[in-house]
Amino acid sequence: MKRIDFFHEVKICGQSHKHSGEKGVVLGVSKEDGKVFGCAVLIHGMDTTTYFEVSEIETTGVVFPREDFY
Repeated sequence: MKRIDFFHEVKICGQSHKHSGEKGVVLGVSKEDGKVFGCAVLIHGMDTTTYFEVSEIETTGVVFPREDFY
């Protein structure tokens, strides 16, 4: 699995999630002692973030500039 970090585009791959197959951008990372537990993802076309565990998302390789969001 590729490293997931801020502003990376991710695809939701958790089959049981209602947003499965959709893409979004990581705006928050839940991390402790260097281990990432989950991410707050702004799904494209939505106004709020949704939390996903790292097992539910995978990076697409696209990284957006911070200025696109702040």
